[in-house]
Amino acid sequence: MTFKSRTKCMSLLLVIVLAVSVFILPKSGEAATTYKMTTTVESNIRTGDSVKYAIIGYYKAGTTVTFNAKTKNNWYRITYKGKVGYVSGKCLAPYKAQSFTALNTEAKKHLGKKYKWGATGPTSFDCSGYTSYVFKQSINKAIPRTAKQQYSASTKIKANQLKEGDLVFFNYGSGIAHVGIYVGSGKMINAQNNGVKYDNISSGYWKRYIAGYGRVVNF
Repeated sequence: MTFKSRTKCMSLLLVIVLAVSVFILPKSGEAATTYKMTTTVESNIRTGDSVKYAIIGYYKAGTTVTFNAKTKNNWYRITYKGKVGYVSGKCLAPYKAQSFTALNTEAKKHLGKKYKWGATGPTSFDCSGYTSYVFKQSINKAIPRTAKQQYSASTKIKANQLKEGDLVFFNYGSGIAHVGIYVGSGKMINAQNNGVKYDNISSGYWKRYIAGYGRVVNF
């Protein structure tokens, strides 16, 4: 092979290496993949991958977003309103599919656990501590802490619209004071004085005190 031929071969090889590098090497240490994440708190979107960069927007807590890259220092990149934006990984959790099956599976794990006023799990619960824990752990859905707050934050529905995964609220005479998760067939699962258990809401004691129904996730 002549010197001129060897030079052409080397040049061609260099072009190929550069071309492959463009498509394989991640930019600025970012992985070439996507990440479906859900915000755990209200999260700022910045122009770069640290808090020193300007804020260009924000996501509410519970927003699910598909990010197109992750930086070495745990920030996630997205295109936001035509601009490149970054959200800190400290504000995010992996997305969990929102399904009643997932919610119900988590809810049933805690059957028999003790009731304790003010408790939010996982060994004991009060009524709203239980509902908020189950929604968070199963589908990564953050709902307010108290029964009254959960009632205010939910979409109100009628009895004939009630479906699995909706919340059932109770009033004993002084405002919203109890909440349970509807599981179908006229029953709810809830944390009450006798612990986490199923109760019938279609007749008897519980039906008497129903104040309304709310939806926080449309399964």
